[in-house]
Amino acid sequence: MSEVLIKTIDLENGLELKLYDSSRKVAGDRWFVSLIARIEIPTNDSLLKEDGSPSLNIEEIRKILGEKLLFEQKRERIFINEKEKDEIMKEIQGSFLSSSLSYLSHSDFPQKYILKKFNEKIKKGSWYKDTPPTNNTSC
Repeated sequence: MSEVLIKTIDLENGLELKLYDSSRKVAGDRWFVSLIARIEIPTNDSLLKEDGSPSLNIEEIRKILGEKLLFEQKRERIFINEKEKDEIMKEIQGSFLSSSLSYLSHSDFPQKYILKKFNEKIKKGSWYKDTPPTNNTSC
């Protein structure tokens, strides 16, 4: 599936939102129209609270999540007439920006998103540790 960068937006929190068109032809004159929104979030000292105290252990976060974290959302419509696909893409893009731009631009967004993903990874990892090994040797 190919992706075409259609728009880049500099957010108020210093991050960059990139919008991609990953639409593809399905059958005949019908299209799968797909918008992908991505933000690369660095796991760096921006995780410090305004008072200067660390809100999270940055090294632990980097160990679990890496140097960068990718935020991604998709908006999709299926079986769209070829004549309507460009207009549908504009509608999807407009709808996404009107509903998400202020949230993604908020100064707390990077820290909260990183914390959410960090906690998900920790919880998932602890779940696997609590699962006893099985002696199932049957096929």
